[in-house]
Amino acid sequence: MLATVASVERTLTHYTDPLQPRTGSCTAVPRAGATGGSGTAFHPSLLANLEERAELRRRLAWLEREEAIVLFRWYVEGATPHAIAAGLGRSLRCVYRRRSSGIEALVALGRSDDFEDADVSEFAI
Repeated sequence: MLATVASVERTLTHYTDPLQPRTGSCTAVPRAGATGGSGTAFHPSLLANLEERAELRRRLAWLEREEAIVLFRWYVEGATPHAIAAGLGRSLRCVYRRRSSGIEALVALGRSDDFEDADVSEFAI
């Protein structure tokens, strides 16, 4: 889960999608005698991608504050790199570097130790 740059970017981009109602029927008061529409008002991936979003949130907590801000504003908020740079008081180049290093850090946080699955019994005396 979240093992590639593409999967991390996709999850960041769609982080809040399942939380957005597909219809106004969940907020509108139905008229008397009206039957509800078909299905639920919320996107099916609300629960389907819950684990992936929770993992992303957990990994974001490990990032440097500025990297997390850049990633959140870039992918979740949809802010332009120029707006992010202006908000942080940084150069555009710095924003691109922070974005790149933040994504790489999120992917790296999901990697397990290279020797975690090694069979140590062959080294036993």
